[in-house]
Amino acid sequence: MCELISKQLLGISIAATLIFTATGCGSSSTTTKTSRQALPESIQNLSFDEHLNISVGYWNIEEMEKAAEPDAMTQYIEDLFNITLEPVAVTWSNYKERYQILSATGSLPDVFATLTLSSNDNNDSATFSDFINTGVIRALPEDLTDYPRLNEILDSVSYTRYTDGKYYAIPRVSFLDPVLGATDAAMLVRRDWMDSLGISNPENFQDFADMTIAFAKNDPDGNGIDDTLGYNVNSINALGKWVILGIAPECNVYSWTENNGFYVPSWSTDAFKQVVKDYRLLYEEGGLDPDFYTKSPSAVMDDFAAGRLGALEYKSSPSSLMELKNRWDALNDKSFEDCVDVLPVFPAPDGIRYSNSSSSFWSESYISSDVDDTKAERILALFEFLLSDEGQDFCHYGLEGIDYEKDKDGNYSCLLDTKGESLTTALARKYPSSILFSGIATWGGSWKDFEVNDMNTLRYGKFATILASESANYCKEHTTQVSRPYAFMSYPKEPTEEFSTSNAFKQFISCIIGNDDAVDMWENVLKQMRSDGLDEYIQRQNENFAKSQN
Repeated sequence: MCELISKQLLGISIAATLIFTATGCGSSSTTTKTSRQALPESIQNLSFDEHLNISVGYWNIEEMEKAAEPDAMTQYIEDLFNITLEPVAVTWSNYKERYQILSATGSLPDVFATLTLSSNDNNDSATFSDFINTGVIRALPEDLTDYPRLNEILDSVSYTRYTDGKYYAIPRVSFLDPVLGATDAAMLVRRDWMDSLGISNPENFQDFADMTIAFAKNDPDGNGIDDTLGYNVNSINALGKWVILGIAPECNVYSWTENNGFYVPSWSTDAFKQVVKDYRLLYEEGGLDPDFYTKSPSAVMDDFAAGRLGALEYKSSPSSLMELKNRWDALNDKSFEDCVDVLPVFPAPDGIRYSNSSSSFWSESYISSDVDDTKAERILALFEFLLSDEGQDFCHYGLEGIDYEKDKDGNYSCLLDTKGESLTTALARKYPSSILFSGIATWGGSWKDFEVNDMNTLRYGKFATILASESANYCKEHTTQVSRPYAFMSYPKEPTEEFSTSNAFKQFISCIIGNDDAVDMWENVLKQMRSDGLDEYIQRQNENFAKSQN
């Protein structure tokens, strides 16, 4: 998602848009006067006289990559900036390896999105340093006066400067208000199953365990068949992101935590032992799907959508709920509205209801070192447009005069026949490139995305909008967000396999499904890690960070 409605989009006539739509890929003509008016004022004086080819690496843009001709949104951008875009598609399963190969062969895209600084894995943050030290990415200009939106974002995450004082990463903003980070961890639940079994909202971990066990064993759908599951997570790496908030809140994302100015991996703390113990209980008693560690995200989503799973650890943003409802409607005859709810988080042992905290950005975009100053300026201008109010309208609503219109008072109305789909889905179907444009610069949102109004109802569907709004406001009013040391978390660590978050997580899974006492198994894992130098590794990361702050 992108930030929504603020300023009025400066006039773009229907005729001009049709001209853009007819412009072929690779046009060398400069932008027209009308198209220049669509730019934010800060970049209207930049020169786009030279036509440029710009390659862009992004997730799941295969349709855009293989298209014989660019769609109308791409054509609009190409004409506006006098560029030809060359999409380079990567997938969620191969993007890290793909970029490594492209880097090794000197063929990185001119600009590409990947995950480094905002990852909770040490090796991902180490990749950031590697990119810089091997010279595969270029620094951003020190003077970003022409790009005020981009400059504002970088100022808000000034701790992402490298040790040379320069910015290299363009953060893909997730949450303009930190409170909205709570929606990054939610529990979607079959409220109708709870009602049929007489289950109230859980008030502690044991209540949650009892509920999920009942979902798995007490025939909540009343069909007389043993065909239901309790709880699972849409992505295994996010296991416990919601549940652990009620067990040991600081551990819910397996990252670093701070104690009196010293930072340690949360999974190395005593508090994490209770997480191990409780997840073994969920697994042994049947509340946790017995195949949780082998199922793909798609299979888990289908389990919930098709009516097999009672509790899905997921997200509660409007777009996430929309995607889940779309899948539900394709697999289930029952009404999503009558069956599904967002479960309020249960209190932690200290009596406080905690909500998730996420960095203001997730993943970043980088500019290849092969890009010269002229092309870098054009890329930054494109990002500034996509971050602007004018660009947000483009990202969310499509082409003005064709897909939407806005009156003199700034009120929006949709012109696109969505055929019963959400506007977001309909735009993605009409313009495959909308996936790229709505996410390459920013994929998060503001409270305006959570307002229950006509345009958000069109974008996400009425129920997804209402449910997301209610969930976000509940977290705002009734929960305390987990505090995280983001400056330290994003500071590049020494690469390591033995002490990486991914390795610790694998060991955690082994303890959940193992045969011996789970806590004993986990203590043996930590004992071995400490024997191999875990404490020394932690000490070095603290010392390196302290030096960087001086």
